[in-house]
Amino acid sequence: MHKWREFLNVMNCGQNRRVGSYFTVFWMARSCGVGRLGVVASKKIGGAAVRNACKRRIREIYRCNKDKIKPAMDIVVISGKGMLDLPFSVLERKITGIFQA
Repeated sequence: MHKWREFLNVMNCGQNRRVGSYFTVFWMARSCGVGRLGVVASKKIGGAAVRNACKRRIREIYRCNKDKIKPAMDIVVISGKGMLDLPFSVLERKITGIFQA
């Protein structure tokens, strides 16, 4: 997703939301097409290097686990403080666990 309007649509009209201590995930089913990912990292979590590292981690988790997620879903992940302190494998397990439950 590239447009803020699309992010807001998923966050406001989305069917599901999970709030964790390290991130918040919103998702919404789409009628057609492929799934899309949107990542939000605010300045509250740190400087540009920290925000970009958080976004890279989330995108990599999505890329590696696309086959476990329903194909036509819009997903928005909002990263939180301390996300970079988690090992990658733990973060991956937490995010993928949301969609397998």
